Amino acid sequence: MKLFFEQPALAILLLLLWRAACEQIVFSDNRPAISIQVTGPSQADLNATVSRALNTCQVRELLGDSRYRLLYSELLSPSTELYPDTKDEGNMFQATVYDYTRGRVIFPKGILPDIFSSDVALANIQPLPSLEELAEAARIAGIGPSVTENARPYMPPYEARDFPDGTSHRLLHLAIGSANLSRLAYVNMNNGSVQAILAQGAVCQAPADSNQASVNINTPGTANFVISKNGNTLWAFEVTRPSSSAGTNGAGIELRNVKYKGKSVLYQASVPILNVEYEDKTPPVSCGPYYRDWQNSEYPLHCPPAKEFAPWLRLCKTPAATIVDPPFTDGGDFTGVAVSIEGQEVVLKSQMTAGWYRYTSEWRFDVDGTLRPRWGFGGVLLGDNCICHVHHHHVYWRLDFDIVSAGNNLVREFNNPPIFPGTKYHDKVYEVKREKDPGCHRHWEISNTRWRGKYALIPGPNDGVADEFGVGDMWVLKYHPGEIDDGVRFTSAIDAKANIDKFKNGEVVKDQDVVIWYAAHFKHNQSHEQGPEHGHIVGPEIRPLQW
Repeated sequence: MKLFFEQPALAILLLLLWRAACEQIVFSDNRPAISIQVTGPSQADLNATVSRALNTCQVRELLGDSRYRLLYSELLSPSTELYPDTKDEGNMFQATVYDYTRGRVIFPKGILPDIFSSDVALANIQPLPSLEELAEAARIAGIGPSVTENARPYMPPYEARDFPDGTSHRLLHLAIGSANLSRLAYVNMNNGSVQAILAQGAVCQAPADSNQASVNINTPGTANFVISKNGNTLWAFEVTRPSSSAGTNGAGIELRNVKYKGKSVLYQASVPILNVEYEDKTPPVSCGPYYRDWQNSEYPLHCPPAKEFAPWLRLCKTPAATIVDPPFTDGGDFTGVAVSIEGQEVVLKSQMTAGWYRYTSEWRFDVDGTLRPRWGFGGVLLGDNCICHVHHHHVYWRLDFDIVSAGNNLVREFNNPPIFPGTKYHDKVYEVKREKDPGCHRHWEISNTRWRGKYALIPGPNDGVADEFGVGDMWVLKYHPGEIDDGVRFTSAIDAKANIDKFKNGEVVKDQDVVIWYAAHFKHNQSHEQGPEHGHIVGPEIRPLQW
């Protein structure tokens, strides 16, 4: 396509804008080059549309004279539960408004920038607090925040006080952290009452809380990446920052439309489910015993700047460091997605917070076509110091494989020694849940039945095996657009378990569009950690076999 301009100045301006939007970083040595283009509506675009949507007659009638707060607004990913039948990359938005007077949530939603396409839903649920609501809760509690303190959600982040008519009051579970002290409180945001909590912290060797602010969830951020070497394009994919990732509780760094050497590998890849179980379930231990965590609250990490593509997207001079990387300290100088070139790998890394936990979402793209998903587990001393109590983490990747094409995909399992006579391989014909088996060198291969292309999914050596709470290791499912996660919100009850089994209903998966869920499990015993080292990293390997 050719573009012609009557005014040369306009052509020059557009050329400069293109260069600013799509920048390539080329190194003089043998490392891969990267090209990054930031895309999607801005926060200002989103705010402007949401402001107009809140002023529509429909929303004004619902709010009336209520005391309310706009907690946050978000761009919805395609194929969410709100728009389950669309793959349109249109700019769908949703605002989350809490009505304190009537104890309910109002969700105006629609398509940018057309507010006339908007609709409104009501629900009695408890969303995560925004930074502004946390600051208000701290003010009500009379415990800050000051310039040296930051309020953050504790675990569980809220409770609902339900009434017979189905409405509820919103109680925020608040932690106020400073250099040497953590204070806890429940703050009723509906009537302003406060219940102070005495922290009874255990003692162990763990990193100190850096007491830095996180980023509001649902803050937009999307970019297109191209990784090349010697002028040849290798990887191309779309990245969404954790704060804007899809799913009920977010999903860490989210990948879409992942291609290697021009052919499709994955349509979508992320971590929509993350939970934890504590071993000691008897009073007076106040930790857990179960939590479903969230993966969209970004926290600072260390990333010495080499190039900043957007406020949330930075190329680091040296590898980015989170709490699970040397020198194993909390916090940093950058919040968002950090990019680094490490040998023949391009590495994307973010750090997130959920109460006292610190999580690392990481994707490692090797020039040889190998993709290494990684998830790091860490934590800090805060409140009851639950990091000191033995607990089990479970992380669930959702890998929507589209090997060469969306359909015609086949999943085969490898076992040696064989579990079927005479063959080390067998096809997955129907939806199934499988466990890891290191003794059989078990792994899975995903291929296209019509076109050349095959990848292997190989369990990592530290990925553990399923148990009663960590309910599985691997699922092969037929793709359905609404099955991004199991819909369980943040909770401290036994229903924090992953419920991927509800998607397994016997459908044919052979020669179909398939989704694989892969889980890793890790026992965290802080007393076993020696010296400054802290945290653990898990994850499989996604390796090309035929391409």
